[in-house]
Amino acid sequence: MMRIYAAELLKLRTLRGPWGFLIVSIGLAALFTAGSIGGTTEAARLEERYQFRLILDMAFPTGILSLLLGIILFTNEFRHGTIARTLLVVPRRWCLVVTKLVTGATSGTVLELAALGTSFVMAVIWLRALDIPLEGRDIADGAARSLVAVVLAGVLGAALGGAVHSQVGALVGALVWMFVVEPLCWVLLGLLSLDGVAEYLPAASLGGIIDTEDQGLPFAGSVGMTIAWIGLLFVLALLRTGRRDIT
Repeated sequence: MMRIYAAELLKLRTLRGPWGFLIVSIGLAALFTAGSIGGTTEAARLEERYQFRLILDMAFPTGILSLLLGIILFTNEFRHGTIARTLLVVPRRWCLVVTKLVTGATSGTVLELAALGTSFVMAVIWLRALDIPLEGRDIADGAARSLVAVVLAGVLGAALGGAVHSQVGALVGALVWMFVVEPLCWVLLGLLSLDGVAEYLPAASLGGIIDTEDQGLPFAGSVGMTIAWIGLLFVLALLRTGRRDIT
């Protein structure tokens, strides 16, 4: 399995797409950090847990990028027709699915570390210029939670790609679900007085990990529910990939 994983990492390094995701994640981290510091009043910058929110809020765009990249990692095989050659090298299909999920976690880690590094450097320089002391514990807490969220987003994307196989279908479906279907579910469940149920939906559980307002599920519950959704999609990916006729 290590050789398969090494081959997947080689794809990440040599394809242009992942580098584009990395550049965009760094740019968005810089933009979010600059907006959060420059667009906030002096009093707000001195509020408790401000630096925690500063670091954690940046994980939202990076998490979406990680999810989309995870989808592409798997669906590229079917879009470009390389799945047949890949399965000749890796005849055990479950091994391929597991490797793709691990690669999704790796890509999410790289994206988030790059974004965190950008945000941290900007925050240190800017806050020190404003004579605002750094809160190491808050920064570390925000960084840890954001890293967990983005890594799980990458795994979730890879599992979704393995369950769907169609790149366009998976990408469009994921975005439509996050920004259209799930918000509608929140409204409908609210009308039925079932607001608590909506917190267990995929995007809500993943978003709960980086929720700075402590609404919805707690951190541990959000992580657990996200892992449960990953587990479900993982099983579907095993069934879908294992039964698909590759010719």
